Amino acid sequence: MKTKNNLKTPKKELKKETKKEVIEGLQQKFKTAKGKTVTLQSGITDKDFWQTGGRVKRVILTHDAVKRIADVAGISKEVEYTVLTQPDAYNNYQYTIQAKVCRGRECVTEIGEANRSNLGYRGRGNPANMAQKRAYDRAVFRLLGITGVLSEEELTDNETENNMEGLTHEEKKKIAPVVNQLLLATTKEHFIRFNASMKLHVKEFTEEALDYLRKLYKKRLSEIQKTSF
Repeated sequence: MKTKNNLKTPKKELKKETKKEVIEGLQQKFKTAKGKTVTLQSGITDKDFWQTGGRVKRVILTHDAVKRIADVAGISKEVEYTVLTQPDAYNNYQYTIQAKVCRGRECVTEIGEANRSNLGYRGRGNPANMAQKRAYDRAVFRLLGITGVLSEEELTDNETENNMEGLTHEEKKKIAPVVNQLLLATTKEHFIRFNASMKLHVKEFTEEALDYLRKLYKKRLSEIQKTSF
């Protein structure tokens, strides 16, 4: 007599895929050296970019991420740089450097400029290097048709963003508006308003993010005190 097997074969549990957050701007596509079409987001990690806050969010890519994207796209490492202007008292001590990047026979040129007014704390120590990086990143973006995304080298205070490496992507996003507020602070009143705002929102940030903000606050306050008050 045959007995029915009442035990049902258990179904294999399907692994839930964690959907990667779709970041506007990083969904732009470009062709790899092998001719495959990929998105910007597919080849970078959370440490390679962050978003600014506010109504209009901007995506910021690190300089290293731009170089990796260029490698994936097959852009030649042989970059032609031309110094267009040397710093002097008549041009706000500005370096202007042109970068020519090529992928096969297709080449584009872009200009990068760096002077006392458009550099952050660390960048002021080597304006020629900053102008070169800006020119290169802009040329890569233009050659690949990438728009609406900025390189970190375009920011007014690169040192600030580089020190955010220890924070998660979510922490970076959350403190971005506060960071921008500090970077734009130029008077004593700005810092008073910042302190008042922080008292209301301090519980929204992690201890790591708060530690970063404290350091940035001290640095910015020190810089402004030397020049303004």
